[in-house]
Amino acid sequence: MAIRRRHVPVNQEDEGFFASMTDMMVGMLFLFILMLMFFALKFNEAAVQITKTAKTLLSAEDTRKEMLEKLQKSLKDRGISVEIDIENGILRLPENILFDRNRADLTGKGRDAIVVLGRSLNAVLPCFATIPGEDRPASCPDTPHTIEAVFVEGHTDGDGDDALNWNLSVQRGLQTYHSMIDGNPKLVLLRNTKAQAVLSVSGYGKQRPVRPNDSADNKRQNRRIDLRFIMTTPKASQLEQVEHQIQEGHQ
Repeated sequence: MAIRRRHVPVNQEDEGFFASMTDMMVGMLFLFILMLMFFALKFNEAAVQITKTAKTLLSAEDTRKEMLEKLQKSLKDRGISVEIDIENGILRLPENILFDRNRADLTGKGRDAIVVLGRSLNAVLPCFATIPGEDRPASCPDTPHTIEAVFVEGHTDGDGDDALNWNLSVQRGLQTYHSMIDGNPKLVLLRNTKAQAVLSVSGYGKQRPVRPNDSADNKRQNRRIDLRFIMTTPKASQLEQVEHQIQEGHQ
């Protein structure tokens, strides 16, 4: 007795093959969508962290701006006119209220002005730094920002020998620093978040003029003392974490 074979129509075999291929492609598409969502989420986390870091930096600059304006007003109310450079965080003291030309010793008027400056700093800086064993003043603004350092910088004009100008700028910075802390000894106790001293001194000679040395008035403006305020920036570990997140987002 002959056995009759059952033949499957060709079109049914094709339909089964295409159905299997469709299932596989749908599965691959689903995996691709999951991976895309994962990388999008990681990239978004990095973007959020970058935004937070940027806001921290920008708001720290706003805090420094308010601090400089407060110091400028405080000094003006006491008869001392100073300039402020908001962008670079500088309070500028011209030579004519501090020193005689080519001299490092403060004049009597200059010494009085620096004592007043020290009092203003003594009233403001403890809100943005710490003094070991003392609480933060209750009158301080509500801010998370702190000061990393305040540099007392000496500068000269472009005249004369380089070595002489270097020495003169350093000596003027030191004289200003000592007069500030002699009248306000607590300033030397100020510490940043690393428990390091906040106040320091530097001299730049004629290397950082604010005006071209082509006129008597410009030279006078270049002979100056700058107080440069440096705010504490995000920790290196925070920046490394952001960089790592960015790298993961691009992998």
